[in-house]
Amino acid sequence: MDETETLPQTVDEVAQLNREVEALHAQLNAFQNTLATNDIAIPTDVLLGVRQLNAKLITLQENVATLEQERGSLRALAEIGHVVNSSLDLQIVLSEVMDTIIQLAGAQRAFLMLQDAQGELYTVVGRNWKLESLKPGEYEISRTVINRVVEQGEALLTTNAQEDPRFDGVQSVVAYSLRSILCVPLKVKDDLIGVIYADNRVREGIFTENHRFLLSAFANQAAAALENAQLFNDLSMSYDQTLEALVTALDARERETEQHTRRVVDYSMALAEKIGLADEELIEIRRGALMHDIGKIGVPDAILQKPGPLTDQEWVVMRRHPEEGLRILQDITFFKGAIDIIGSHHEHYDGSGYPRGLVGDQIPLGARIFAIADAFDAITSNRPYRKAQSFEAAYEEILRCRGTQFDPKVVDAFRSIDREEWIALRALSLPRDRTRLSER
Repeated sequence: MDETETLPQTVDEVAQLNREVEALHAQLNAFQNTLATNDIAIPTDVLLGVRQLNAKLITLQENVATLEQERGSLRALAEIGHVVNSSLDLQIVLSEVMDTIIQLAGAQRAFLMLQDAQGELYTVVGRNWKLESLKPGEYEISRTVINRVVEQGEALLTTNAQEDPRFDGVQSVVAYSLRSILCVPLKVKDDLIGVIYADNRVREGIFTENHRFLLSAFANQAAAALENAQLFNDLSMSYDQTLEALVTALDARERETEQHTRRVVDYSMALAEKIGLADEELIEIRRGALMHDIGKIGVPDAILQKPGPLTDQEWVVMRRHPEEGLRILQDITFFKGAIDIIGSHHEHYDGSGYPRGLVGDQIPLGARIFAIADAFDAITSNRPYRKAQSFEAAYEEILRCRGTQFDPKVVDAFRSIDREEWIALRALSLPRDRTRLSER
């Protein structure tokens, strides 16, 4: 059985025991007061027994309080373990770890710091007693304390840094009025990668050996979260590198659209950032834009590379590629968010697009964003049947189709991005023709 499953029962037992001890203590005090009020002499041996019982009750109450504190620590560890194992959002996990440390240990501030490639420490997460994030410039901590932990690889605990001989003459300790400090090393497979630091600059004696043990346990949880995140990032990077290689091969099939995919990725990201999408959504936008034409794998070269206009039958085949892309990728978890663009990037805001004739907000936002990026690139790029047109021509065409082919809100985002920024984006992905757009 999972040890955490017994915690609710333990909580009830501790609470019940605490209530019984308090009741017994109250009864004993009342009994003593009654005897004293009635001026009843208490035999010496009885008085001694009462005092001993009273002392034992006080000790028992203290033990119950300690047990309650330890139970809270164990529950917090169990909860943090669950967060670490269920989330790959490193910022959420580490903020949760820091907040729990502050609440359990009575710290004013807590920081998680990592070493960079040069061995310098930088703050990844900083939180205060209000459980708010601390930004660079809003806090000062003693590098002497942190460097000592890094050099020795061992936890450091001081109940009052102002009187601790280890910090005699350390200016930062005096200047920052540091008192209670607890700092533990953060290790992954015995390699020190950073520290967790907590302090209280007002009260002395806040931290105990139990807190040192607890903080070390939390450091292990944080290290596990960091390792999980790194593994996930490595996996994501490998996926993305594979995707880019595949996209390069796809672009090579359509010779007239060389570098098209890389450009529409950049344009889509610029629009998505302007709209204010979250980081996770930006990742999905990028992957969807990168793989938007994966369904063209099923389109014959004779159609895909045809120099002239397509026949009606050829268009039927060509227009199957969004659904073919969905079929290829819909069961792959990695593309769960990206398939919105893959399956809907030829839909029109007024319902005149394909393959499903979606209208307005029925079209996923990512696909509405991509539609403008794709159109902008198509207008400003060479095609077998026409030369690339100017930025102004693309601008006017996109504006003309506001509310029909394109989402008005996304068109407004497009308009709010400076002409120079669009030109710069195109130049980055068009090494052989950097000036084409700016010259027109």
